[in-house]
Amino acid sequence: RINPLAAPALAEMAAEAGKLETDAAWRAQVKKLDAVAEFQPVLPSTLQAQLRDYQLQGFEWLARLAEWGVGACLADDMGLGKTAQALAHILIEKQAGRLDKPALIVLPTSLVFNWQAEARRMAPSLRVLALQGAQRAENFAQMAEVDIVFTTYPLLWRDLAVLEQQTFPLILLDAAQT
Repeated sequence: RINPLAAPALAEMAAEAGKLETDAAWRAQVKKLDAVAEFQPVLPSTLQAQLRDYQLQGFEWLARLAEWGVGACLADDMGLGKTAQALAHILIEKQAGRLDKPALIVLPTSLVFNWQAEARRMAPSLRVLALQGAQRAENFAQMAEVDIVFTTYPLLWRDLAVLEQQTFPLILLDAAQT
């Protein structure tokens, strides 16, 4: 088996080698890569934010990788709009039908309010749930009914047994420095 992330380099080498015998799985992977190269993501109409050029590039990159079926790490300096790109990505994943269960966002405790506010402002169509405080267990049953579940790093470990019961097709880790 070949990891899908190795496929672009191997496809390039295969093209240079000329004739090459491959199996159906490899041909499917190359076909998928070709389709992803042609894929032109469009910002969801439900996004209530104007992305800067570099944010749009980040969004498109995330969308292409999701279309391909692999994950990513979006990293840049603080304050450059990763939250907006992430929310746009969640919206397009929902629109594409790949987000039929909630996304899990794990973040520092100090950022929960900010993420909730940004989601309300930029992606008001998304239903969010913050698992916080001593009464958070009362909200566990609501996880399947929302689009985004927020939890914090300290609570992730405390609530792991419950969170493992829920499927999260998308997990975002906000590693902001606090």
